[in-house]
Amino acid sequence: MAIKALKRWSTDELERAIHSDTLNKVEKYEAERILRERERAPDRRLTRMSYNAAAWAEAYSMGTFIVALIIFWLLATGKSLP
Repeated sequence: MAIKALKRWSTDELERAIHSDTLNKVEKYEAERILRERERAPDRRLTRMSYNAAAWAEAYSMGTFIVALIIFWLLATGKSLP
């Protein structure tokens, strides 16, 4: 059986095949690796969402800081705001 074919199997089919010993050693190892990868997928999604939220918060705060610096600079040089 081709290793690529195992990726198309559902999680239940992979678990059943592993427990029923219908796979050879290489296929069993690959099926276990696929199952571990599928278990980690939600964690990676949560990590990416957290990172994106933190990046947007940092960008917003940096933008606010830059605007405040510009306002202070305009006030310090005596120029009026438009």
